Amino acid sequence: MTDLWAVIPAGGKGLRFGSQEPKQYTVVAGRPVLDHVLAAFLKLKVFKAVIVPVPADDRRFDELATSSDGCVYPIQGGAERVDSVQAGIDWIRAQGAGADDWVFVHDGARPLITQYELHGLVNAIESSRCPGVVLGVPVADTLKRVDQISPCPEESDSCIAETVDRTGLWHAMTPQVFRLGELSDALQAAKQSGLVVTDESQAMEANGRLPWLIRGRSSNIKLTYPEDLELIEALLSAQEDASL
Repeated sequence: MTDLWAVIPAGGKGLRFGSQEPKQYTVVAGRPVLDHVLAAFLKLKVFKAVIVPVPADDRRFDELATSSDGCVYPIQGGAERVDSVQAGIDWIRAQGAGADDWVFVHDGARPLITQYELHGLVNAIESSRCPGVVLGVPVADTLKRVDQISPCPEESDSCIAETVDRTGLWHAMTPQVFRLGELSDALQAAKQSGLVVTDESQAMEANGRLPWLIRGRSSNIKLTYPEDLELIEALLSAQEDASL
């Protein structure tokens, strides 16, 4: 019998969001973003623990309504997101977890994850053939590659170099789910090789382990820019109204 664990890195500084406070503590639909995230994971009731790596100087976590849940464990995170994920893995291992246990990694600033999507991931890993699974959505918009060499006029942010064929392209989201031992090995191998990974799947791919991809919902967006806040507010409010 394998256990399920969750690691939710929450060390974002909100630089692109343009806020003085960490974006995971931005109040939206009546509660901090991170509180919405933790509530969704706790509602599923399948995790042995939900580990939240936070910065050493974090003073806000204990204010969350979900912080007092006995399944939630804040720990000190690392300098980068990948370091925080590794810190979460190390904590799980220290509890006696096995290498075949499953770890769900989710962004602390992605509050619109649904029970439907979480159940889909749980169902996927029930297959003995599952090498790991990533939530995503197919790319719908036309993609442009920008010219990073030639100067652009002051009125433009970037100049288009070409249109990119979107066939077979997906937006990767979180949660991403992998075996504890394999994920730890992949992250360590990436670090040793100097590979800068932007998500856990990239580390697994580089280590020769190709995950499955299952379709999530396009509403599962990450709070990144100020304009995201209004959309997240509306979607969260709609979710709460529908549950009444």
